[in-house]
Amino acid sequence: MLTEKGGALFGYTDLYGGYDGGQAQYVRVPYADYGPRVVPENLSDEQVLFLTDIFPTGYTGIDWGELQPGQSVAVFGAGPVGIMAVKSAMLRDAGKVILVDTLQYRLDKVAQLTGCHTILWKDGAKDVITEIRDLTEGRGADLCIDAVGFEPSRNVFEKAKAVINFEAGSVKVLEACMSAVRRSGHVSVLGVYPTTYDNFPIGQFFDKGIILRAGQAPAHKYIDMLMNYVADGKVKLDDIITHRLSLSEIAHGYDIFNKKRMTVSRWY
Repeated sequence: MLTEKGGALFGYTDLYGGYDGGQAQYVRVPYADYGPRVVPENLSDEQVLFLTDIFPTGYTGIDWGELQPGQSVAVFGAGPVGIMAVKSAMLRDAGKVILVDTLQYRLDKVAQLTGCHTILWKDGAKDVITEIRDLTEGRGADLCIDAVGFEPSRNVFEKAKAVINFEAGSVKVLEACMSAVRRSGHVSVLGVYPTTYDNFPIGQFFDKGIILRAGQAPAHKYIDMLMNYVADGKVKLDDIITHRLSLSEIAHGYDIFNKKRMTVSRWY
């Protein structure tokens, strides 16, 4: 079967274009004359840094979901994109915003910044889905966002299943989104899924009348509008920054990230 890939992704190997990522020694930027924007002088680099990718991506998930004021949103994944999806939902006057993740410290941080409701994914999707329904009067969320993709945390059984099925990663988060969303609700998929999966829940997709949107976020479509939100003080982005390091400390930065340290102990 002939399959066609989408646009190129930096740092995603030959699977998506073969372009080196931002941490390579040299990076080739296609259409480099199209991307740059003029930043207002009153904004710092850190204030606009996340307009390059994660804020437009998070906002894309909300826009794809056609979120209306007062509606409920469940975001799966408290990484940078998931956090920006939460912030975007609040920009669109969502009624209830729910964030799901497997790491409590992430949930605590985002709850502190945004006041959203959080759910810790511990033993499986069933308890998470039940809690989302309890929080939405039994209906399910109007919009669910998969900000995780094909590489979620998995147990030994789930990893073995993927090997047996010749599959990369898992669709467990997407399956949870489709169970947690209300009938005729929206599911936006921002996490990457680069291959096929045998057990995609097509029956549930059909039965519930789910509106599913997925793909690479069209960041340039939103950057100018979102920059105005930042300039007007309607949203704060740089409050997610936890560490500031020089490029000479990059190895130390990776160590902090790998060990999930919330504070910096510098090497001297």
